[in-house]
Amino acid sequence: MNKILLCFFIIHMQFSFAQEVIINDSLSIEFLKTKKTSKNFNTRSNVKVKGNQAKRILTRCKVKALYDQPVDINAFSLVDTINKLRYRINEYIGYQAVSVMGSGYTSKMYLKKNLKDRKGKPYKGIPKYDASIKDSFEDFSIDGYTNVEVPINFGSNRSSVVYYSPTQLDQFKAEIYFIVHNSFPETHLELYYGKELISEIDTELRKNHN
Repeated sequence: MNKILLCFFIIHMQFSFAQEVIINDSLSIEFLKTKKTSKNFNTRSNVKVKGNQAKRILTRCKVKALYDQPVDINAFSLVDTINKLRYRINEYIGYQAVSVMGSGYTSKMYLKKNLKDRKGKPYKGIPKYDASIKDSFEDFSIDGYTNVEVPINFGSNRSSVVYYSPTQLDQFKAEIYFIVHNSFPETHLELYYGKELISEIDTELRKNHN
């Protein structure tokens, strides 16, 4: 499957309407909204982006595992039905709705690439590489669509696509960031979990006066 690498950028978001989808009678996902932010808006995201050839989209969902099973975070994707692209999560932040800010986080970030220093040792202070933790993103590939993934830059010569371990929490809120092309004449984006449609995404850009 071909993969397209994009440049990081600053975002503008839109609001949408909540709806709930049941996945295989075992997982409830309630789409809450997308969020419009300015360059200086203080979010929990750790990724700094710039440029105008792409845009970042934040979606928020409320997730509930109906039978206490682990939730596969990598099954989330953003699909462009016009340009036939399927975007991997660029960054995910999950937390319990009743937890104090900074606690109750639900999943660990892992590197797809085994980054090592000149001595052949893993770098300190960045996510780990662990081949035993499965990345399921391509398991949900859609025929006729190209998977798109954007690496995160952790410093000089330290760039890797990331993915996430399953979460054991049965109820949590998810903030899911995607980086998508911003140069197409027309796009139509939809949030998916696996092969199930969760919601259409309103991506019309408006000027932010904040």
